[in-house]
Amino acid sequence: KRLEVDNSNLKAKVEQLESGASEGGRAAELEKELADKNTEVSKLQNDKEKLEAYTKKTLQKFQEKYLVALQDCKAKLKEKHDKIEALEMRSANEKMAQKREERLLSSAIYELGLGIMQNRLKH
Repeated sequence: KRLEVDNSNLKAKVEQLESGASEGGRAAELEKELADKNTEVSKLQNDKEKLEAYTKKTLQKFQEKYLVALQDCKAKLKEKHDKIEALEMRSANEKMAQKREERLLSSAIYELGLGIMQNRLKH
């Protein structure tokens, strides 16, 4: 009978050791899985940082490129407005000069006609 008790005690110890071993194996498996997840998180974090850096760099280049183009267009637009304004002033001055010349010519013709009439009246 004692052998049976010892045998059942040994069986219980074996089962306990086997379950402990499987729990230890499960713990090792979970630790490995945790390490894999940590590695994956690190890789994703690194990829995120690289993508953010690339995006910032690309955006900055884009902004610089188009800022220069925008400034160039603004400068050309200002230049054209200045040229239009100068041409409008020139046109206004030429119209004033033309009006003045017309008045002078009309005055000269009037004076000439008056002079001719006075000469005919004298003769």
